[in-house]
Amino acid sequence: MHLLLLTGVSSVDEVLPGLAMLPDHRVTVGALTAAEALTSAVDVDAVLLDARARPFAAAELAATVDAARPGLPVAVVVGPDAAFPVEDDVPVDTLLLPDASPAEVAARLRLLARPVPPVPRRRRDARPAAPPPGALVVDELVVDTVAYQAWIAGRPLALARRELELLAALAARPGRPTTRTALLRQVWGRDYDGSARTVDVHVRALRRLLGPGHRDMIRTVRGVGYALFPTSGAAAAPAAPPARVAAPLRPEEALDAPSAPARPGGRDAPGDVVASKRAGLPLDLDAVAEPARLGALERYSLKTLGACSERDDGMFLLRARTRGQVPVAAARALAALLRDRDLGPVHLTTRQQLELHDVPSGRVVDTLDALHAAGLDTDATCGHTVRGVTSCPDGGVSAEEPFDCTPDAEQLTDSLLRLGPELNTRLPQRFSVSLGGCPGCRAQAKTSDVGLVSVLDDDGRPGYELWVGGGLGRSVPTLATRLAGFVPRDGVLPAVHAVLAVFLAHGAFENPNRARLKFLVARLGVDRFRALVAEAEADLRDRPWPPPAPLPDVRAPGVPEGPAPRHGWGDDVRPQRVAGLATVTVTVPLGTLSADALDVVADAARIHGDGVLRLSRDQNVVVRDVSVDAIGALAARVVAVGLAVHTDRPARDVRACVGAPSCALGITHTRDLARVLWHLPALRRNSGVAVSVSGCPASCARHQAADLGLAGNLVSVRDRRVPGYRVHLGGDLGRDRLGTVLGRVAADQVAQLVDQVVRTWEDLRVGHETLADSVARTGLGPFVSGLRGLPGLAWEAGDDRDDTAEPGAGRPALPVVAVRHGS
Repeated sequence: MHLLLLTGVSSVDEVLPGLAMLPDHRVTVGALTAAEALTSAVDVDAVLLDARARPFAAAELAATVDAARPGLPVAVVVGPDAAFPVEDDVPVDTLLLPDASPAEVAARLRLLARPVPPVPRRRRDARPAAPPPGALVVDELVVDTVAYQAWIAGRPLALARRELELLAALAARPGRPTTRTALLRQVWGRDYDGSARTVDVHVRALRRLLGPGHRDMIRTVRGVGYALFPTSGAAAAPAAPPARVAAPLRPEEALDAPSAPARPGGRDAPGDVVASKRAGLPLDLDAVAEPARLGALERYSLKTLGACSERDDGMFLLRARTRGQVPVAAARALAALLRDRDLGPVHLTTRQQLELHDVPSGRVVDTLDALHAAGLDTDATCGHTVRGVTSCPDGGVSAEEPFDCTPDAEQLTDSLLRLGPELNTRLPQRFSVSLGGCPGCRAQAKTSDVGLVSVLDDDGRPGYELWVGGGLGRSVPTLATRLAGFVPRDGVLPAVHAVLAVFLAHGAFENPNRARLKFLVARLGVDRFRALVAEAEADLRDRPWPPPAPLPDVRAPGVPEGPAPRHGWGDDVRPQRVAGLATVTVTVPLGTLSADALDVVADAARIHGDGVLRLSRDQNVVVRDVSVDAIGALAARVVAVGLAVHTDRPARDVRACVGAPSCALGITHTRDLARVLWHLPALRRNSGVAVSVSGCPASCARHQAADLGLAGNLVSVRDRRVPGYRVHLGGDLGRDRLGTVLGRVAADQVAQLVDQVVRTWEDLRVGHETLADSVARTGLGPFVSGLRGLPGLAWEAGDDRDDTAEPGAGRPALPVVAVRHGS
């Protein structure tokens, strides 16, 4: 049998070891591209697609092969937790897991080459005149669990034991969905520790054996599992369930209570979030096109797929994980997506992710699929999930870091995402991880749930400091605590998973507002938390963790001798370890990139750099391996689309989250304000001042860590409640300082306040003092005095603690006054 294997690797062993052990098959290995599929599928008996890394791209390729060679059998090798679409409209004949035995691979290939027999004419003796006692009957399907036989429309089905037991489990609950986890328990047993994808493999086989007229009996319930329905409206079968169904992991049976109505603007109530997770994150993706059909539980479930409701119920925000790197090809595909669907610019986040805004509800599902096809992962990018593992964009080339943390970040990301959707039903709150060793990364570690700072021990071994419990959210901003001074690279996976295990076991699942890891560390105390992590780590250490990837270079930090740029080195043009090469930060105003800007910066990375766009946590783009002589050419190329490279001084530093109306939690229009501040003369002449604007107290823009931070809220100013900002001054993570609240200001008065604050600092500063340094030296008094001298400024000094209270929880009864946006 001649097989064409389309994959991104070079050998069969890496994809399907069981196939490599079969002597009677000839395998041709080709690239995982549509062009290769069209030209190579000529004299082959079947096609194998490697869908372990890019499942949705493989699904599109299956359709391409089917169009080029109708009837050619197609098999797919799926990863243990890959999100390969198993719906009937994907032209795939069978699924294989990478660890399938040679015997299983041989059997499936034999079945693959054998066409499904036509449905025979009914014979009177094909099955008993009446179903055997105790048999399961659904329409024309009869499953006899005593004799281990099954018939469909009188035709006997040749089923393996697992296939018959799986079919019986579905037939026992006709019209009711069953989760993959429940099916694994019933058919494979509670001791089975393999992947839930085994269920998908056997469902595909069952559909093939049922034949064209009956394969639709087994339907996929997206986000839940599978259900078996009759092929006709026979009275023997119960009516189909409503579109919104619950598939719980705890308790065992589905929730009977219907989903609560969705709240305006897609806002989540803590009770709905908990209920959605307990219900197994129920979701009918077909309902997304009609937002009115989405209840509160489903709206939250949708977040775990990377789609968040905006203030306008007809629009959604989509978020994609990049792992900090966007290859040129993916950037071009993203630019084409923006143009084809008439979408606005892409927004870069402080978590090294990408966001698309104002996506119409009818285009959400296919846009998510398009992002997956471009190599961007959207799963678990919103909600209470492992939001992301961020790493240093300078990793491996920086003169400030001891070694490259990127391979460890990749391995850690894979190990966490491999836990799959079930983890999202158990996490008390979101879980963020950061890695890196430069000064900026050390600061980032202090604001993450888990921070890993790359260091060398006394013997020169690479490893990490382990920090836990950081977070700048709306309540109790907290800097992380160092849990361990040195964790060797091969101990990183068990250490982080041990922290996660303690979080799952002891986190405040029922109270999401107090469920971040920082609250757990504070409640247990550092010593008790450290002991629990050590206990969990001892249990996890014996697992077969993959070894860390070899490092090409481990050495002490240092700047090599070599040529320097014409304007010298700076924050945005940094020397690499190889003399003559530079890492260049391209400033992206307000973190937004249009399709044209994406194409231009991708060209710049291809021509002048290493062909990869790396995203910084400051919402900028980093290009590496730029020749010192080419820095000027790169700067000239990007300036044409509004981007900038400042080789003679630090770049302007105004960051903003998306705010209202794109974010359902946003209270203020952050982007309008950020545009005003970007052009403010006081900030342009002091371009090193870090300004962060968050649209709510949640601190997506990390406003407590900036020189000048603004947190959107309804604030009390002059006995009125108005949309405005709480102003934070003096944040500096490098010195473990969070910004202090200076006061509150109405939204349309922010620019005037910022201008005066900067002018006061210009009068106060000594030498090269930063704004944060001046605040630490003088306190807030001089800044308060300077603002009080401004006539007509709608602001008040000090904090207003009631601004953070939930509605109805003691907030003063002040009139709410609207103000204009974008002044």
